[in-house]
Amino acid sequence: MSRNDNDLDQGFVLELSEAQLPLRSYIWKLLGNRHDAEDVLQKTNLVIWDKRMDWDPETVFLKWAYRIAYFQSKAFLRDHGRNPEKYHFDDQLLDLLAQEEPDFSERGHLLDALDTCLEKMDTDKRGLLMRRYEKTHSVEEIAEDQGYTANTLSQMLRRLRSRLSSCIEQELQSS
Repeated sequence: MSRNDNDLDQGFVLELSEAQLPLRSYIWKLLGNRHDAEDVLQKTNLVIWDKRMDWDPETVFLKWAYRIAYFQSKAFLRDHGRNPEKYHFDDQLLDLLAQEEPDFSERGHLLDALDTCLEKMDTDKRGLLMRRYEKTHSVEEIAEDQGYTANTLSQMLRRLRSRLSSCIEQELQSS
């Protein structure tokens, strides 16, 4: 039995959400420019979403996503590499950078930044995020409890995750 859009489990969405910071860092490393990395991250997310039925849940999501990010970064450089106002890496250097697995030994700093940013967050908003990621409550259940539609709550959660991600980046840059 093959999966279709209706069978997409919450695990994929959770994997994609949790992959945003590592993907952003990986793409930024490949491109060397934050603004370009943000553009490529958005395109990467679209490709990941389009290819979601190709992902095998038995494989490591982040490795699969890095491969897509790598090819999106190469495509970006191919399409924008001739811009004389910007410096981009050549293909050999890009391949060399892509071979290095991102270093997560600094995970402690990331967790500290996450804790700091969660503490700064409004209690109700933090509660929504925490409840969603306890993995015991679906968006639909939380939305019903809070008096929102599932779509409205999903949009709220997306905005909260985006703010949280920005805060974490600022915390990491300031440390």
